[in-house]
Amino acid sequence: MKWNKKIHLIGLIGLIGLSAHAKKQPNFILLLTDDQSYHLGMLGVPGLETPNIDALAKRGVFFTKAYSASASCAPCRSSILTGMYPSSNGHWRNTHGPEALFLPDVEFGRDTSKVDPVGVHEDIPTLVEVLNANGYFTGITEKWHLSPPWKFPFNFRDQADLTPGGSAKAVTGFIEAAGGKPFFLQANVDNTHRPFQTHIKQNKDLPRVNPDDVEIPPNWPDTPKTRQDYAEYLTTVQHADAVIGAIVKAVKEHGQLDNTIFIYTSDQGFCYHRAKASAYDWGMHVPLAFVGPDVRSGVEISALVGHVDLMPTLLDYAGLPIPGTVQGKSLRPILEGKTADVGRKYIASEHNAHGPAADEYYPSRSITDGRYRYLWNLRHEIVPDFPIDRYATDTVFREQAKSPAWMPWDATPSTSWENNAFEEIIFHKDEFPAQYELLKATFHRPEFELYDLEKDPYETTNLATNPEYAPVVKRMDRALRKWMDAINDIGDPRSVKRREAVE
Repeated sequence: MKWNKKIHLIGLIGLIGLSAHAKKQPNFILLLTDDQSYHLGMLGVPGLETPNIDALAKRGVFFTKAYSASASCAPCRSSILTGMYPSSNGHWRNTHGPEALFLPDVEFGRDTSKVDPVGVHEDIPTLVEVLNANGYFTGITEKWHLSPPWKFPFNFRDQADLTPGGSAKAVTGFIEAAGGKPFFLQANVDNTHRPFQTHIKQNKDLPRVNPDDVEIPPNWPDTPKTRQDYAEYLTTVQHADAVIGAIVKAVKEHGQLDNTIFIYTSDQGFCYHRAKASAYDWGMHVPLAFVGPDVRSGVEISALVGHVDLMPTLLDYAGLPIPGTVQGKSLRPILEGKTADVGRKYIASEHNAHGPAADEYYPSRSITDGRYRYLWNLRHEIVPDFPIDRYATDTVFREQAKSPAWMPWDATPSTSWENNAFEEIIFHKDEFPAQYELLKATFHRPEFELYDLEKDPYETTNLATNPEYAPVVKRMDRALRKWMDAINDIGDPRSVKRREAVE
């Protein structure tokens, strides 16, 4: 569907007067952590305490099977703000360009020469555009990662920081700037992004997770360095929890708690191999909670939902029309207890490339029914022409190597990203051969993969060629291709140019 901005905005603006006489429109605060997998204290993760998020989630509806549309920062965020999959909205990979948080004007004269050529199509309405047109005051903090910047014309931008005090101050400034208007704030909480140690130092007075208290996933070697790295990741989750607690407190102190819907989630899985920037379950499965007026309290739901559902849900609660471009579904009926799900038997995700370098292009498509995850690696023939051990044993190679196609750069050994977990698998491959073989398989993937998430949650055994699972493979493959057809996913978005708006 083409987006006729001029006509549609006039129609949306005309609804403002009607809304004023109806029920007061709710505020929205999206609490979006960065590179955080399905890890919370309430989920029984050893060594981890997240009292603020746990309390928030228990006051509302928590989804146990929620999924990112794409496990890379920019595609995921554009998916949230368009209600569409990245291959459909045009923002199919991470983008580089002006960080609008740091610039006074997000218009840039709409000069496409100053921005990344990849980004959301001009004829697709974003959540920010729709809310702005209907009297909402919109804001964003901490992180940008959106392209092009003029498609996300937030009224308020604040760099904030990774501390509870800094984030609370930014939220206070935002609410005051809103001046009584209903508002939407995307509060980015970046603590959980590598480098962990650098972020932890910003909150030196907050408690840390003890490496002795963590439980190492069975697909990693249990070594002191791995424990330390994983404990640092969990520490950043705890610090993100403190930031979120400070944000909620600031909202309460400004008397906005009772009319604010909080949405807590993560953009994607944590920064390890077979997680971030991959189509595996570790990359796509994220926590998701809704809390606020008209939302049930103390409920856990196992319905299949995703980031594409956030925009239609918020517009539904705001009493605003949902653009026809949106591919997600409103979760309001679930949140209010009117239905158990949205009629979805499968939910799909995609990955194309983590960055703009040609060598990073490694498209995968993935689908789950909640029990199984099925993957299609469209460029499975791309394998390294070097032994993967060089990432750990050859420091010169490690620092000079091109960005890998099989995982994000920050998931490999490097000084800048302070990653120690990857190389431990190589250094201890004789003690932990299964863990090493799984790492190696990440660089040499078959075309199709199938995992039983109930029996094998760490996706260690590929069942795609197992005759016993042939019916499952056939069913999942059919569902995946049907989804690709439905969203017009051609499998290789590199040839798609950004579309202009319809005048």
